[in-house]
Amino acid sequence: MKRKLLHCVTLVFAAGSLSSVGWSRPASEEAKHWLERMIQATQTLNYEGTFVYVQGPHVEAMRVIHGGGPEGERQRLFSLNGPLREILVANNSVTCLLPKQHETFGGGGYGSSRFPLSISRELGRLESHYEFETLGEDRIAGLEARMIAIKPRDAWRFGYRLWLDRRNGMLLRSVLLDGQGYPVEQLMFTDFQIKPRIDEEAFKSSTLSPDANPPATSQGAGEEQPSPAVEPVTQSAWHVNQLPDGFVKVLHNRFVKNPSRHVTEHMVFADGLATISVFLERMDGSPALLRGSSQLGSMNAFGKLLDDYQILVVGEVPAATVRHIADTIQHVPDSSEAAKP
Repeated sequence: MKRKLLHCVTLVFAAGSLSSVGWSRPASEEAKHWLERMIQATQTLNYEGTFVYVQGPHVEAMRVIHGGGPEGERQRLFSLNGPLREILVANNSVTCLLPKQHETFGGGGYGSSRFPLSISRELGRLESHYEFETLGEDRIAGLEARMIAIKPRDAWRFGYRLWLDRRNGMLLRSVLLDGQGYPVEQLMFTDFQIKPRIDEEAFKSSTLSPDANPPATSQGAGEEQPSPAVEPVTQSAWHVNQLPDGFVKVLHNRFVKNPSRHVTEHMVFADGLATISVFLERMDGSPALLRGSSQLGSMNAFGKLLDDYQILVVGEVPAATVRHIADTIQHVPDSSEAAKP
């Protein structure tokens, strides 16, 4: 997987001493209540805002415009510093735009909210692997916020600290924490406004020139990348034998960009909060894209070769988790696949 594409994926997907507050309900139930409000807010509110996204030494400022409602969700994110980058979201379709290039991804459709945090609507399924806790109050972007912790029960996943708008539960700040409690990724709004409606013009891309919008019909971009053909997989020679407890497969597709290339299989595993992607592509003797570990902020990756296939595992999980999945993948081709050239 090319690094610029991985960077797009990381975009689509971003405390001091605080006084504690007493609640009549148990802390975990109160925290779940706030998380339910957050999920509802991220899906239904019309809002605009500017946020800062920090991954290790990398700092990026972005603008987000979101429209929600019965007709579905639409969202536009675009960078305010560095190279021009833009992400357009319409229900289950995500398009990552770069100058003279774009990539489109189909949504997984497995019941998660989108930016700024992907979390299962079924919070009960998370409780076997995470615990929820209310921590106190703070102020973010000039707004009063409630602070919530999501703590992993094992070393296979990361934890979160969240700041939610007291008015509506909207996520104003998030910090992704490693096993030692150190931040590996942070997102914080510096400006946030709720709107009664979002004008249609606000969702039109400004990254590409007007004659190249929408990007799928652009004729002048020599480096334009066509959207890959995608088909769901019902039978595969690839199997992960030992998934970490709580992770289940939620997506399995094959896709190819042009007829001259072998197909790539893509599997997605999720526990309701953390998501891991596995890419499998035949190399035909070409050099490996990645061997060993790599890290980009909160995204860990591990690559290896098996039977002339590149295995690439990527996710917002600890390095040991992606390596474990890569090491337990098994390739068992049937007779028809073995006979292919």
